[in-house]
Order: sequence, then structure tokens, then C-alpha cells
Amino acid sequence: MVIAIIGAGLTRLVLFHGRFYNRQGAQREARSVARAPINLLVSELRMVEVGGGVVAASGTSIELLVPYAAGLLCRTGSGVTTVSLLPVDSLVYANAVFAGSAWRDSTGGYTYATTGVTLGTGLGANCTSAQITTLAGGRVVTLTPALPSAAAPGTVVLLLQRVRYDFAVSTALPGRWALWRTNVTSGAPEEISAPYDTSARFRFYASADTAQTAVPSPLTSIRGIELVLTGASETTPRGRTSPAVAPLVTAVFFKNRIN
Repeated sequence: MVIAIIGAGLTRLVLFHGRFYNRQGAQREARSVARAPINLLVSELRMVEVGGGVVAASGTSIELLVPYAAGLLCRTGSGVTTVSLLPVDSLVYANAVFAGSAWRDSTGGYTYATTGVTLGTGLGANCTSAQITTLAGGRVVTLTPALPSAAAPGTVVLLLQRVRYDFAVSTALPGRWALWRTNVTSGAPEEISAPYDTSARFRFYASADTAQTAVPSPLTSIRGIELVLTGASETTPRGRTSPAVAPLVTAVFFKNRIN
């Protein structure tokens, strides 16, 4: 009888610890999911320009014009603008798909050109003659059609890609919620991480210092995005009726001013 009592106590202890470690593991899974896309999201959102970088938005989707390279205008002539680009990691060029350009005016704002614009290879001599030196690792490119005459030599020019982030149904984990990244120009979707709780969403900063759920109107008034990344575990921990969740909330404010 004594042995039976001790055995029952030990069994309960083992079961308790097993359940505890199972729940801990599920919680770690949820935190890992929540943290997985942070570096990518933050690095791209920080490049979005205030006043024109947000193309479309909802609680579960944001479409952005994200700069992937910056440079100085060297010359405009014969319907073509030549630009000297600052050095950028080769992987950035390899993964980006050109979707247009933007140039900075005298007020610090940007004018976008995203329709019918093509990117080509430029001549370094066109920049040398404008006394603009292309740094090692940089590139000289052309934009067609040419930028307006108001964009003078030395004007800051950005190359843009069009990116959309969505919370939508996962293919890796059917029936669960995932975060997707799509290059809109190429149409190539990528499931970044999953699963998320259905409370995961985007919220927006406009005129106030707190995020709002409603999408600001106009979109040019958006100053930042709050990321509600509520990760979830793949499995339901023993003794519970739903997956573990790990709320992670962070915010990114747009900043893209090259002085």
C-alpha cells in the first residue's frame, strides 16, 4: 500500500512536469513565430517614405513602395535620366524587382513615377561630367522616361519595389493564419512565418501618438505602422483547448529623408 501511494505520487509528479514542459515548449513556439518576421518587416517599413509610400492598407494587409537603392541624378537628356547609385548589398538587387522611382524636391518631399518606367544600365561618363563620383560597389543606371526638368543634377533619386504584407490562410499549416510577403510586380508570394492567432493585425499612426485600427484617410497621412504579431503554437498543449499564444506588439515609424 505504501509503495502504491508513493508510486501514485511519483506518477502525478511526472505527469505534472510533463504537462509543464509541454506548455513551456508551446509558449516558446508561439514566441518564435511572433519574432520571426521582425527583422524583415522593420528593415523594409523603415525605408517607406512619409506621404507616398503606402499604396493600400487594411487591418490584415499593407501594400508599400519600398526603396531598395538610392543615388544622385547625374544628367537628363534624350528622354533618359542617368543616376549614380550608392553601394547596396548584391542580395538586395537580386531580390528586388524594380517597380518605379521617386525623386526628392526642394521641400524634402518625393514625387513618384511608378507607371511605364523602365530601368537600364547607364554610362559612368555622364556622372563624371556632372562631377558626381560613383563609389566602388555602386551602379550607374538610367530611368526612362526622363524625370521632369525640376529634378536637377544632384537630386536624390530612389529605386522602388512594390511589396505587400498579408495575414492570410497558411499553406504550410492549413486552416491556420500566416504572414505573407508578396512582391506585387513579380507576383511571387512567400509565406514568412506561421501560425498566428487571428488577432494578429496592422494598426496605424496618423495625427495621434497612439495607433488606430481604422485606416487613416488619406493614406498619405499615415506616419507609421503598429505590428500586432500574436504568434501561436502549432499544437495545443496538453490540458488546454487552444494553442498557446505569445502577443508581440511593436511599431515602426516611417523615415526616409536623405540630407
